[in-house]
Amino acid sequence: MNILLTGSPMFEMQRDAKDLDIDLEKKMMCPSMALYQLASIIREKHEVQVLDPAISNFKSADNGFIGIFDDQKLSTLRFPILERSLEGAEAVGISSTSFDWFLARVMARRIKEVDPDLPIIAGGLHPSIADGYILDSSRIDYVVRSEGERSLPELLNTLEKGGDIRVIKGVSWRINGSVIRNEDRPPLTAEEIEEIPLPAFDLMPSNVHGRICVETSRGCTSDCKFCSVPFRRPWRGISPKAALRRIEHAADYSAKLYGNQKGIFILDTTFTADPKRAERILEGLKDIDLGNLGIGFEGRAEDIASSNIMRLCQGLPIDYIFIGVECGYNEGLRKIGKGISVETAERCASHGSDYHVPLRYGFIVGFPWETREECLKTIAFADRLVSDHGGLAFINWLNLLPGSRLWADRGSYGISEDLDTFDCLHFFSKEYRRNVSSRLTEEDISLIDREIDKLNLMRLVNGGRAGFARSRVTSGISKTGVYILTRTGSFIAKFLPYYEAETKLLNLDLR
Repeated sequence: MNILLTGSPMFEMQRDAKDLDIDLEKKMMCPSMALYQLASIIREKHEVQVLDPAISNFKSADNGFIGIFDDQKLSTLRFPILERSLEGAEAVGISSTSFDWFLARVMARRIKEVDPDLPIIAGGLHPSIADGYILDSSRIDYVVRSEGERSLPELLNTLEKGGDIRVIKGVSWRINGSVIRNEDRPPLTAEEIEEIPLPAFDLMPSNVHGRICVETSRGCTSDCKFCSVPFRRPWRGISPKAALRRIEHAADYSAKLYGNQKGIFILDTTFTADPKRAERILEGLKDIDLGNLGIGFEGRAEDIASSNIMRLCQGLPIDYIFIGVECGYNEGLRKIGKGISVETAERCASHGSDYHVPLRYGFIVGFPWETREECLKTIAFADRLVSDHGGLAFINWLNLLPGSRLWADRGSYGISEDLDTFDCLHFFSKEYRRNVSSRLTEEDISLIDREIDKLNLMRLVNGGRAGFARSRVTSGISKTGVYILTRTGSFIAKFLPYYEAETKLLNLDLR
């Protein structure tokens, strides 16, 4: 079969040219790991084409603007490059998250208009969680739930040969108007993950992405209340030797990356979950010729604060380590099940400063139980962390994610949002924010935004755009020029802040 793999076009590359810093956007972008990993497996028996979301596009029928509540106009979007890529395809796979599903569902409708008989398979986090709803409410024919490395090839082989779909674990499908949900497939073991072919980065477009992704583990050792990461227990990490082989493989394709400052990002949810394993990988990196590639990864504050990870980062071209702190007060950290204290976060930040390792911190405000005072505590702690120890802090408004414990408990907080929220752009509206963060008034929300803006302005005055500049361990880091960013709860939210939802318009025309 001839298979087309793709995802929802990236909003970052669809903005009007006057508002878009192409250079910065490309430097920050990574290719979709799922697409290139699945392509490496599927092409053993099928012809595979990958339409990278970064080079895909969309536009409205009249090349005009679409507002937050303009659902009818949103449903008429066209996808010119995707439509051209359908020629010769015998099945289409679409990877999607909750926050780009509204595009994926319109893509499916448009594909069926071009070829009503072309099978469409959805995968990724959102389809895995909302499979029944998606099959009932969209033109998707099949959903591959959770990890697709086994299920997707089996489904394609069955479609090609006319076998029995009911025996394929991890697949949901629709037949004669009814949704059938096959038996779940057990998560892959670490040994099985190691056996997966290396990602097909040879299919990646050149001069588009500034970074390339590597996966060395899956799952998480924690179960934070707001998190929708699948398999939040157990965590599965491949061996250091296998991890280093994957990093070397990614480095082999650095010539395809954009710009002079290129990087490898280890996209593991918790790269440091096994600190000894992480230490062995970092030690091994010193024997790999990375050229001009930087390294970024995500770690947990307690893992880093109690290990030799910071020391081993010295001498490596570390772009940054991302630390999810989330709340700036201990009661909030307990409520979300983070498993750390603010003291642990401070100790981690101190280590980063001592060893000159650039750190980035993630914070969230607007949890359903939070008052204005609690949100301001988080902002103040983020400010203190970067003021005392350097780094970069991102403060995001809470986005309620399907699959999280918070989503499952949303009714107890009086939250009425449901899966249809993600069929459109309504989750950028004022109503969505008021519903999710019901203890905050509009005045509270405005005050919180102003407080963050004030801190941003102070850092702009002190450091200009230096906070965005690469600052690797080898050259040390500065405590000036760091930013506290907000209103980026998802990549789309940069362009549609909730507080402007009724008046802010999005230009969906790719010129």
